[in-house]
Amino acid sequence: MKKLLIFHPYLAPYRIDLYNYLSKITNLKVLLTGSNAEIATLGFDLEQINKLAEFDYCYYQKGIRIGRHLLSSIYWKVIKEFRPDIILAHELGINTLFAILLRPLFNYEIYITIDDSPSMALHYGFKRELLRKWIFRHIHGALVVNPQVKNYLENKYKSSDCEYLYFPIIQNDVVLENKINSAQEKADEYTKLYKLDAKKIILFVGRLETIKAPDRLIETYESLNDKSSILVIVGKGSLLPHLKQHVKEKGLENKVILTGALSGKELYAWYYLAHLFVLPSTFEPFGAVVNEALVAGCYTIVSDKVGASSLINKSNGDVFKSGDYGQLAHILLNALNKLPIIKKHQNQMPKQFNAFFKDLQSFLSL
Repeated sequence: MKKLLIFHPYLAPYRIDLYNYLSKITNLKVLLTGSNAEIATLGFDLEQINKLAEFDYCYYQKGIRIGRHLLSSIYWKVIKEFRPDIILAHELGINTLFAILLRPLFNYEIYITIDDSPSMALHYGFKRELLRKWIFRHIHGALVVNPQVKNYLENKYKSSDCEYLYFPIIQNDVVLENKINSAQEKADEYTKLYKLDAKKIILFVGRLETIKAPDRLIETYESLNDKSSILVIVGKGSLLPHLKQHVKEKGLENKVILTGALSGKELYAWYYLAHLFVLPSTFEPFGAVVNEALVAGCYTIVSDKVGASSLINKSNGDVFKSGDYGQLAHILLNALNKLPIIKKHQNQMPKQFNAFFKDLQSFLSL
């Protein structure tokens, strides 16, 4: 088996399945260099995620921080000891630069992950554009999370030998479906506690920050004056006190549920119950929650600034123009009117994890 070395900030629920799959067909080692400050904002239980790893990994934080990037000799040490055949680095950071600079000494292939949404990829500043151009001339390939980004990069850098693969940030469908379905008992508790019988559930999951627009979602939902539904907001963040105050002042306690941050069965139970999922972000490189919602069978509505909008088609959801909350209201009403009270727990992903993984296996020649 080939030796594969991955550089990434931290393990995450939306990456762990991919790494576990790669560990079955490669000799895999993962070096994680995210800062404690960054890890503290993740919103999921990192300790529980770490326990799921079926591969060799280590967190390393000694060195100099340049923004979120770690400048350290650890890259040299790991490459020298492990002698990888392939390095999968992350974005255009220091880890990628070290991989490129050390390649003449160890003769491995270099691939990187690019998590840009279309709006991000098209609007690089001058210096960052020069860096991207230089990096693409020195690597074998890039995994991008959006097909529009793939097409853009292929056309922009035709003179480069770098190849591009569309590989979204998704989990193993089978594993994720099992987690969601196993939360049915907790879902029944929610139904009784919040009196959800005969109600259509609209769900938001994410950080409660301005760029995620949970406040605008509540205002939009409020304007519908719909008696058949309830809006559930899962997450924590700086907007939470404002949202609580708004719900109280507007008398929405029976229409809007603010749960705070949830994980495990407490979170999956809401996916199990939800008929609709909404992610109205004004900035979202990808949005791994979209994959979770689709696997849970939710009709999923996202803004056009969400990278995961590439997973939405005419049958599984809708995309609205970011900031156009009148359009969002119209889409929400149409969806509420056509969706049945009894939810169909059927995976709505346009392409399954195994199929994407086969594409990756071929791309990396594993």
